[in-house]
Amino acid sequence: MAVFIFVTNINTKRDINRLKPYLDHNQDIINWTVDLTDEEKVLRVETDTLLRFEVTTLIRVCGYDCHKMDW
Repeated sequence: MAVFIFVTNINTKRDINRLKPYLDHNQDIINWTVDLTDEEKVLRVETDTLLRFEVTTLIRVCGYDCHKMDW
C-alpha cells in the first residue's frame, strides 16, 4: 500500500464535502483524510494502485490545488 501526503488548498468542511463523492467512490482509494487544523491543509491518501500524479490530477480536476509535501 502507498500513502501519499499532499499540501492542499482544501480549507473548509464544504470543500471536503465537494471532494467526498469523487474520493469515496474511487475504488482505488482505500482511505483519505484532510487535516483542516494543519496550516498546510494536509491531504493523506492510501491506495494500492494509484500513482501520486493520478491523485494530484483527481484533486485538480475537482478544482483544488495539491502538491507533494516536502518533509
